[in-house]
Amino acid sequence: MAHGTWLLVAGAVIAALGGGGGVARGGTPAAGLYTAQQAGEGEAIYAERCAMCRGPALEGTFETPALTGRFVANWARRPAGDLYAYLARAMPQFAPGSLSTEDDARLVAFILARNGYPAGPVPLAERAPGGAGGVLGPPGPNH
Repeated sequence: MAHGTWLLVAGAVIAALGGGGGVARGGTPAAGLYTAQQAGEGEAIYAERCAMCRGPALEGTFETPALTGRFVANWARRPAGDLYAYLARAMPQFAPGSLSTEDDARLVAFILARNGYPAGPVPLAERAPGGAGGVLGPPGPNH
């Protein structure tokens, strides 16, 4: 993928994570950050590229933190696009930045799904840029 195209897709994903989704009033996760299909595809990528370091159930290991509970609670106080940007830049641990933008979005979808953020009808990479920007709310009930 050309560098300019990568930036366009990454910007759209970051904007999608930062606006238009997150948590509705009352602390309940709002639907729409990713699709169920993306989360399913992300689960397969996670099993192949991430589970060896993070554990098969996102539980973490002695050397790496879990990707549920405290981990996501820490991201809940930051712009949602930061999670995508971090994953795209720093993961997987043995080959940082080696995944496609689409696979990065699928992994974010999987992590969000496993933490109780509901799916919606529009994939991350297809969401229009823009929105108010925002912060992920607290993890949902599945964390």
